[in-house]
Amino acid sequence: MKNQSDIARKLSISRVHICQMLRSLKLNPLVIQKLEKFGDPLNTKIITERVIRPYVNKSLQGQTTLLNFLKNLSLHKD
Repeated sequence: MKNQSDIARKLSISRVHICQMLRSLKLNPLVIQKLEKFGDPLNTKIITERVIRPYVNKSLQGQTTLLNFLKNLSLHKD
């Protein structure tokens, strides 16, 4: 695949959505690792690109705020 448009066509989603998902990779690697530890078998999807988007360009401290927010959501989801 040559570019984001090719990926979008292959996955049948918009190029904009591909761009948004790739932008999430700009999170601090430590934050990404901690997000991964939330695990896959969550009852509901609380970790979405839309939730993460505002934190991508924040400092590590700002991104840690995201982790605390998501942790509190996961504890109170039931």
